[in-house]
Amino acid sequence: MTEPDANRKYWDELAPGYQEQTSISTDDFHFGPLLPGNADLRLLPAPLAGLECLEIGCGAAQNSIYLAGCGAACMAIDVSPVQLGHAAGLARDAGVAVALQALAMEDLDQLQPRTFDFVHSTFALPFATDPQTVIAAAANLLKPGGHLLLTTAHPAFAGEWLELGDEGCGLFLSSYFDPPEDVRFTEDGTTFVRSCARPIGEMLDWLLAAGLVLDRLVEPQPLPVPTMSPAEISARVPYYSDAWRHCFDQVAHIPVVVIFAAHRSR
Repeated sequence: MTEPDANRKYWDELAPGYQEQTSISTDDFHFGPLLPGNADLRLLPAPLAGLECLEIGCGAAQNSIYLAGCGAACMAIDVSPVQLGHAAGLARDAGVAVALQALAMEDLDQLQPRTFDFVHSTFALPFATDPQTVIAAAANLLKPGGHLLLTTAHPAFAGEWLELGDEGCGLFLSSYFDPPEDVRFTEDGTTFVRSCARPIGEMLDWLLAAGLVLDRLVEPQPLPVPTMSPAEISARVPYYSDAWRHCFDQVAHIPVVVIFAAHRSR
C-alpha cells in the first residue's frame, strides 16, 4: 500500500472520532492545539476578500470555511473522503461555498500552476512522502506575489517528555537533525502511517529553493488555557481538545508547531 493510500485509510478511520472530540473553530484561522489564532498572530494576507485560496490537507476544512466567510474563493483538498464529508457539512452549516476535492498532497501537480493568491496548510506536511517536493509544488501553484502559509510539526516536539524528579520535567531528543518518526496504526493493525518533523533550517532551505521569500517564522506559545474560563477558551482558542489540554505543560515549554509565512516574488 502506498503512503497516500495508507494515509487515506488511516484518516478515513480516524475522522469521525477526531472531529467529534476536537473543537476547531470556523470563526478564526487556527494554527494548532491550544495556540492563538490569526486574530492574535496576524499572519494571513490582507485583505482576504477576493483571494483565490487553496488549503492542502484540509481535514474538515475549518480554515477554508473561515476564509470563505471573509470573502475569499476557497478550494480545499484532502486525501480522506470521510474528512471531506465533514467539511461539506460544516461549509453548508456556515452558509459558504468551498470547492472540495479528494487529492493527496503528493498529487499537487494535477492542479493548474500559478492559480492561487494564497496557499495554506496546517499540519499536513509531516505526513508527506516527500515534503520538499510538496513545498516546491505548492510554490508552483502561487501567482506572482502570492502567499504561502505553512504550519508544520516543530522538530523539538518530536522528543520524549520525561519526569526528571526534583528538576521537574524535560525533553529527551536523541537527534534534532534526525527526529524520530511518529508511527500510527489503523485499528486492525494492518496499515500504518508515518508523521515526521524536519529541522527548521532544512525546511527553510526547501522554501528558498522553491523560489519563495520568507516573511516571518513563528514558534507560537499556547494561550493560558488552565486559567481561562470555558467562554474564554471558546472565544480565543480556535483549536481545542481535552486531550491537548492534558498536554499543556509540554506545549507551554516546547513549541508544537513552527509556522512559515512566505511569498512568491515572481
